[in-house]
Amino acid sequence: MANSQKTGSYEVGYKKPPKNRQFGQPDGNKRGRGFWRREDTPRYKLEQMMKLDEDELRVIIRDADAPMFERQLAKWIIKGDWKVIESQLNQVYGLPKQTQDITADVKPSAIEIKVLKPVKSATSKKDDK
Repeated sequence: MANSQKTGSYEVGYKKPPKNRQFGQPDGNKRGRGFWRREDTPRYKLEQMMKLDEDELRVIIRDADAPMFERQLAKWIIKGDWKVIESQLNQVYGLPKQTQDITADVKPSAIEIKVLKPVKSATSKKDDK
């Protein structure tokens, strides 16, 4: 291997960082850095706020440092504004699955077909001669 170095009994190279740079080491990459956190998602916040009682919700409303989403959500829950809460649930969880019944209960009726005899017209008699 041209780009690898040997440090002790461990070979350093492609996908083989030095031991002091590996995960869990003081100089290594920290796990979870740059990833999203479940606690920061609107879904998680909504679920946690639904568990709170009215006094705890009022504390959130008065907290100027709380995010606007949480303060508004707390207001809607206290007011019982179910249309807004439903729209927030639909935004966070998505619309519920809906089904359509496409079967028809009406039985098709018989179609009447008349077979007509061709009528010889005056113009066709002239053409036949």
